[in-house]
Amino acid sequence: MTLPDRLPALFKPLFDQDYLTDPYAVYDTLRTATPVVWNEPLNAWIVTRADDVRHVFQTPTVFSSNRVPLGRARFPQPELTPLFDMVELLMLQRDDPQHTRLRRLVAKAFGKTAIASYSGMICDRIDALTASARDSGDIEFLHDFAVPLPVLVISEIVGIPAKDREQVKAWCDAFSFVALNFYARITDEQLTNGLTAITTFRAYLADLVEDRRHSPRDDLLSALVAAEEDGDRLSFDELLANTILLLNAGNETTTVLLTHLAYQLATSPDVQTRLRADPTLIAEAVEESLRHRPPVQFLGRIATQTTDLAGQTIAKGDLVLIFLGAAGRDPDLFTDPNAFSIDRGKIHHLSFGSGPHVCAGLQLARLEAVETVTRLLQTFSDIRLANTDLGIGPNLNLRNFARLPLTLTPK
Repeated sequence: MTLPDRLPALFKPLFDQDYLTDPYAVYDTLRTATPVVWNEPLNAWIVTRADDVRHVFQTPTVFSSNRVPLGRARFPQPELTPLFDMVELLMLQRDDPQHTRLRRLVAKAFGKTAIASYSGMICDRIDALTASARDSGDIEFLHDFAVPLPVLVISEIVGIPAKDREQVKAWCDAFSFVALNFYARITDEQLTNGLTAITTFRAYLADLVEDRRHSPRDDLLSALVAAEEDGDRLSFDELLANTILLLNAGNETTTVLLTHLAYQLATSPDVQTRLRADPTLIAEAVEESLRHRPPVQFLGRIATQTTDLAGQTIAKGDLVLIFLGAAGRDPDLFTDPNAFSIDRGKIHHLSFGSGPHVCAGLQLARLEAVETVTRLLQTFSDIRLANTDLGIGPNLNLRNFARLPLTLTPK
């Protein structure tokens, strides 16, 4: 690689207007010219090639998931300490042996068998949220369906009372800004909002946990309170932090997935026709959407030692940003990668991660997505965009439209 090739990537802010307009075009440029490159404004390595992203995921002893020390150093204000204390207890921020320990204690609740049992409840929520569209033929899909469905589902599973779910959604959104962006780009205002949210959220959950200790119910929160293996249990703070993580992981990322799937249906009549004719392809359409527009665009890792990656020397302590949005469009892995196609067969995308930190809620996200597409196609004979002015939402990492108005033709 010549120095002139590197100069733009070295000194150009990555998250500029070009990126906001079309990150996938930026990824294509970087992947071709500089697949692993230092970015001075971000003070981080940018990794865009699928093989390199997978290597970082699958080498956790070299690329640590604990980014919190970086956050504490960047934002040393004492008032932010409780925020980073909570973030540091999340499974997705821990390395082994603590990561395996925490994951093992919560894994049974998100096993495949348990997830399948939620299918009927999910379908009931889908039918309720599309009821008005069956009369009017119109729905603002993002705000009236894709936002409420995941929070209703995960809240039901965890055991959040119905009256509190709107507030829990607001807390989750503020916290997800922090958890996914603090090591890349975040403002003081967003950090402060996250601190306010997490302080209130923690107090709220603490009361629920105490209730479940005395009066267990058939919900995930009660199972987490009782979780024990080989004499090991979650501490009180670990329980609170990872309940918040599960509520977040089962919430906004699934909103992005559902929105992108509905957009694809609305803009691709041929895809609608294929899926109506062969519903067994719906699961493949979900995987293709995850590859084509992953809910999470990038994740960060910290080098624990000096190492080589694609010919570049990564120094100990360097921040490494791996771009899932870029890996999913890698032409070395996928033919015609910028096209949406349900004919790819089994897709080995990285949108749920890889290695020990693969997403714990992936089966629930897949189930919600498959059931949503299935019920939409069963209920409506046609799905179209009502307006092409969709905009882009505010979360840089969880990239989504700002709105998705659809016209639905009831059967």
